[in-house]
Amino acid sequence: MSSSSQPVLPSRNWLIFGGVLSVIIGFFAMGAPVVFTYVLTQLLGALLLVSGVVGVFMAIFGHQRPHRVLSGLSGLIRLAAGASLFFFTISGMAALTIILAVVFFIEGLVCIATSLAMRANPAWIWILLNGVVALVLGGMIYAQWPVDAEWIIGLLYGIQSIFGGASLIVLGLKTRPA
Repeated sequence: MSSSSQPVLPSRNWLIFGGVLSVIIGFFAMGAPVVFTYVLTQLLGALLLVSGVVGVFMAIFGHQRPHRVLSGLSGLIRLAAGASLFFFTISGMAALTIILAVVFFIEGLVCIATSLAMRANPAWIWILLNGVVALVLGGMIYAQWPVDAEWIIGLLYGIQSIFGGASLIVLGLKTRPA
C-alpha cells in the first residue's frame, strides 16, 4: 500500500461508519418519533444549561475583562434558551421544528450544489437525491408547523438520517484508494 493511499482509507471507513450510525439513528427516530423529539429537546436544553453555567462561571472567574463580559452575556443567553427547552419542552419542540425545517432546506441546497460539483464521483447521484429529500422534508415540516411539532422532528429527522446515512455509505464504498 502506498503512503498516498493511506489517508483515503480512514476517511472511507469513517464515511461508512458514519453512514451506518446515521441509518441506525434514523430507524430509532422513525420508530419512536414522539420519544425522539422529546428526548432531543430535553437533551439540547440540558446541554444549553450546562454550557450557560460554564459561560457564567468563566465570566465570574475569568481574568480578561472583555472576555468576561462576552462570556457572561453568552452564558445568560444559553441559560435562558436551555431553561426554555428543558422546562417548557412542548413549546421548545415547536421552536426546534421550525429550526429543523430551515436546516433541512439549507442542507438540501448544499447537498444539491455539492453533488453537481462532484459529478465525476459515481456516488454524486446519491448526494443529489439526499439534497432533494432534504428540501422536500424541510417543506413538509414548514407546511405542518406548529401542529405536528410533537412528532414531526422524530419522523422526518429519521427519514433524513436514513437517506443521509445511505449516501455516506455509498460514497464510502465508491471511494477507492489512490
